[in-house]
Amino acid sequence: MDATPWGRAPLWAVFSGPYIWTSVTVLSSTIIGSMDSYIVNTSMPRVLGDLGEPQFYAWVASAFILAQIVGLSVGGAWKDRAGLRTPFLVAVAGFGLGSLLCAVAPSMPLLVFARAFQGLAGGALSALSFAAAAAYPEAIRLRMLSLISGVWGVVALGAPLLGGFITDLLGWRWIFLVNLPVCAAVILLGWLALETSKPSDSRRALPVTRAVLLAVAVAGLTAAPSASPEIAVALLAVGLVAAIAFAYAERGAVIPVIPRDTWLGRGPVGSSLLATVFYTGAYTGAGVFLPLYLVQVRGESTTQAGLVLSVGGFMWTAGSIFASTRTGHWPIRLAWLGALMIVIAGVFIAAQSILGNLPLPLIYVTWAAAGCGVGLAMLHLTNWALVYSPAAQSGVISAATQTMRMLGSAAGGALMGAVLNAIGSDPDHLRLSIAAIFSLAALIALVPATIGRPKVWARVAPA
Repeated sequence: MDATPWGRAPLWAVFSGPYIWTSVTVLSSTIIGSMDSYIVNTSMPRVLGDLGEPQFYAWVASAFILAQIVGLSVGGAWKDRAGLRTPFLVAVAGFGLGSLLCAVAPSMPLLVFARAFQGLAGGALSALSFAAAAAYPEAIRLRMLSLISGVWGVVALGAPLLGGFITDLLGWRWIFLVNLPVCAAVILLGWLALETSKPSDSRRALPVTRAVLLAVAVAGLTAAPSASPEIAVALLAVGLVAAIAFAYAERGAVIPVIPRDTWLGRGPVGSSLLATVFYTGAYTGAGVFLPLYLVQVRGESTTQAGLVLSVGGFMWTAGSIFASTRTGHWPIRLAWLGALMIVIAGVFIAAQSILGNLPLPLIYVTWAAAGCGVGLAMLHLTNWALVYSPAAQSGVISAATQTMRMLGSAAGGALMGAVLNAIGSDPDHLRLSIAAIFSLAALIALVPATIGRPKVWARVAPA
């Protein structure tokens, strides 16, 4: 096994020597967070039937996502301030407590609150898991990052089915109760496996206010395009004020939540993080509207639509695993190739929406290519952000990589939702709307393949 920073490592290297229990702990925590992102949506019709108040339906998911943004920023900074083990154990315990609150929630508003609490802990847990992987030698870290992606892929395939089974057999509250013994087991693993590492900067303040401002800005700016004109103006105003306040607070921060070079795409870290926004904005944003195209335009079943999305998720994982074996000049080539694969997929689906329905297997192949493309690129974008950052900021950078993924997904979905609203979702206009949406996805993905390519260089083993 070559565990040097420049060499390759076999997949089993993450489960050997001093890494085995840390890897098991991190992957177990990843299962917790990823499972809840997929399994809850399946049970929501039952939740609505039990608790009523449909005006809060969308907020059950939105509160979880927005709170994750806060949790990511705070959790990453807390790791740099206090080491890994204590924040990790608190985050897992918080996720378990949030799950319990969800399970016993007597009303929709309280369920929304509980989901926000759960998302806060889940975001911290995600940042801490990536920060733990950041401490591995690079060859093993690449394998670990691909395994984390693999867990998400497997969960994306199986969690919706598991959610339906649990809901039908035991009731929707058990969707959350099953987390409790899992969280207890991960707490025990974390206590035994994670060492009490030396803090990088014990005096660093936690960016709670800045994280909340960022979440409010995202909520306002992404919700505005889909709202009625009166509400949209209010949401846009709130989002802009929060965004300006966040930017002002970041200017005065010693360690910003998002590295300052990100917004202009400067340097290897900033350009990698900004490219992440475009990749996820194109792929995840378009993925929201792919079922709409399949069901409403093509007349396919929702099961078929779900299978197409699952194939894309699986190929994301496959792309990540393949990318983890490539070193030297290959990572830069794969990032470029991955963007082009998403571009081609967007153009193909847009053209098919205009020209008419081609055989369904072509959609499977096209979306599989898009998923593989984002997997090829995303692994190395994350690794570059970690490699070119100071080790003392591994927690903050780990959180920033996940935050930029969320921002990209939210921004892409919002822009494409605005296109749908502008052109129309009625049968006479839906084909054109879908064509415009996937054309926009192709344009977004074209940026990191051209003017927005990550500013990194090949890292090859010394002779």
